[in-house]
Amino acid sequence: MNKSIAKIGIILIAVIVFPTLFFSVYEISNISNTQQVVDSIYSSQLSSIVFSLNEYSDDIITRWANTIDESSKRTEIEKDTILSKLLNNNIALDFVFYADDTVQKSCLGFDIFADSLINYRLAINKALKENSQELIKLKNYMLKSGYRKIYPLQTSIDTSGILLFGIIKADNEIIICGMVINPDAFIRENLGPKMQNMGQEKFIISVFDKATGLQTYSSDFFNSIDPKYRIKEELWLFKNYEIGIQLNGDPIEKMVNDRTRTNIIMILVMDLILLLGAWFVYRNVKSHIRLAQIRSEFVSNVSHEIKTPLALINMYSETLEMGRVPTEEKIQEYVRVINKEANRLSRMVNKILNFAKIEKGKRKYNFVKTDLNEIVDQIVSTYQHHFKNKGFEYEVNLTNNLPQINIDTEAIIDSINNLIDNAIKYSGDKKFITITTGTEKNKVFVAIKDSGIGIKKKEQKHIFEKFYRVTEGNLALQAKGSGIGLNIVKHIMDAHNGHVDIESEFGSGSVFRLIFSTDFKTNNNE
Repeated sequence: MNKSIAKIGIILIAVIVFPTLFFSVYEISNISNTQQVVDSIYSSQLSSIVFSLNEYSDDIITRWANTIDESSKRTEIEKDTILSKLLNNNIALDFVFYADDTVQKSCLGFDIFADSLINYRLAINKALKENSQELIKLKNYMLKSGYRKIYPLQTSIDTSGILLFGIIKADNEIIICGMVINPDAFIRENLGPKMQNMGQEKFIISVFDKATGLQTYSSDFFNSIDPKYRIKEELWLFKNYEIGIQLNGDPIEKMVNDRTRTNIIMILVMDLILLLGAWFVYRNVKSHIRLAQIRSEFVSNVSHEIKTPLALINMYSETLEMGRVPTEEKIQEYVRVINKEANRLSRMVNKILNFAKIEKGKRKYNFVKTDLNEIVDQIVSTYQHHFKNKGFEYEVNLTNNLPQINIDTEAIIDSINNLIDNAIKYSGDKKFITITTGTEKNKVFVAIKDSGIGIKKKEQKHIFEKFYRVTEGNLALQAKGSGIGLNIVKHIMDAHNGHVDIESEFGSGSVFRLIFSTDFKTNNNE
C-alpha cells in the first residue's frame, strides 16, 4: 500500500505542480526575453527550410546522375546525344567523365579550352588518387546493395566541384562516373529560384563561400541591412559553401498578440489536465484498493489449498513412520495418498512459480514442431485415473492428419491441464468432459467442453484477468482456486501468437478452445 500511496503522490505532483511550474517559467521567460520566444517558435521552421534546400539540391544532382546512368547503357552515339543534351541544358554542369579507380578515362564537355581541359584532367586525376578508398566504397555500395551514393571530392579546381558516383553498365561492370559542376552557376541557376520561392518576404536566404566569407547568392539582394543569420549549415554536395537563413525582421507586435492567445489556450489546457488528473487519481486509487483486496484473497486461497495436501501428507507419513498400519494393502494405500497429494501440491507450486515468471516477463518458451493429437493423448492417459476417481466420463475426438504447429509442449500441457482441472472443479453433478482437436482455415485448435455450471456473459470478459474468480452459484463459491489458472493460459497463448476462445451459457456448461496458427514462426525467444 505504501508503494501505491507514493505512486499517487508522484502523479499528483506531475499533474498539478509541474504544469503550474512550467506555466510560471513560461511567463517569466516571455517577459524577460521576447527574442527567446522568437527563436523557440521559428528555429525548427528555419532548420527545415535549410534541410529542404539541401534535399532540393540533392534531387537535381540525382536526376543528372540518373541521366548519365541511363546513357551508359546505350550505344556510343546515343550516349553522346544524351550527354550533349544534358550539358547544353544545364550551364552549371561543365562536363561528365568516366574513371577507373584512380585515373580519368574519358570525358565529354563543352565550352572548355584545351589548356583548361588539361588542367581539369590533372586536378581530377590527382583527386581520384587522393580519394582511392572512397572510390572503393562507392563501388561496394553498388555491388552489395545497389545503392548509388553521390560523393563530393576535395579538389584543387578553384571554381568547380567534382561529384562521383558508381553505376552498373549493361555488362554488369561497376564503374565510377563523375560530374564537374560550377557551384556558383549551380546556386544561381538551380538553387536560386527555389530560395526565392521559399524565402518570399518572410526570410532572407543566402549562400556563402566558406573560404572567403563572401555572399554568392541571396534571396534579397536589395536589403541594405546585413542580417545576422541565425542558422548556417553546410551544403551537402558542395562542402565549401553554406546556407544561411534569417527572419526578414522581427514582428514583435505579432508575438505579443500570439503570447496572449497562447496563455489563454494554456490555461484551458491546464484546467483540462487537472480534471483528467483528478479522474486518473480516482481510477488509480480504486484500482489499487481492488488489487490489494484480490491479492489478499489470493494469498488466503493459496494458503488454504496448500494446507490441505500438507496436512494429509503429514498425517499419513506420521502413521507410516510409527508403524501403525496393520496390512500391506493399507501401506500401499497410504503411499498412494501421499504421492497423490504431493503431486497436487507440486502442481499448485508450479502454477504459482509459472505465474510469477510470466508477471516478471521471465518465462522462456522452447518452440518445436509438434502434433497436437500426441499431446492430447498424453494428457488423457495421465488423467484417466483421476477421471475415474472423480466419477467422470470423458470422450476424446481427435481429427486425423492435423498440421504440426510450433509450440512449447510443456506450456501447452499446462494450459490444457488448467482447462481440464477447471472443467472437473465446476462440473457439479453432470460429470462429462469432451476433448476435441480440429482445424478451421489455417488454424488448429483443441477444445475442452464440460457440462458444468457455465459462466455468465458479463463475467466472461473478466475470467482471464489475474486473481479473478467467478462468484455466481454455490459451486463457484465452494470451489477452491487461486484465480491465476486462466490468466496463465492466456499468457501462454499470447506467447504462441494464438488465442483462447470461450462459449458458455450459465447453467449449461462451457467450451474453451485453444486456437493456434499453423504459420506461426519463432526463433525460440522468450
